[in-house]
Amino acid sequence: MELLDLLENRVTSLLAQLESLREENRTLREEVDNGLAALAEENRTLKEALEQERSVKDAVLGRIDSLLTTLKDKTGDA
Repeated sequence: MELLDLLENRVTSLLAQLESLREENRTLREEVDNGLAALAEENRTLKEALEQERSVKDAVLGRIDSLLTTLKDKTGDA
């Protein structure tokens, strides 16, 4: 009878531990999901900033090319 009591207590303890682990798992999954959402937003923001920088760079290079062409035309260099 004592062994049966020990078994019941152990089963009860294990079930409580299982529920605790399930709750911890849910919490961790929430944290991961929130972290992934934050990273996705940060990636989007960084991608937009990079595209803007590339656009500015392309515009600057175009203006430099235009100035070089003007200088070559005015100075007769070929």
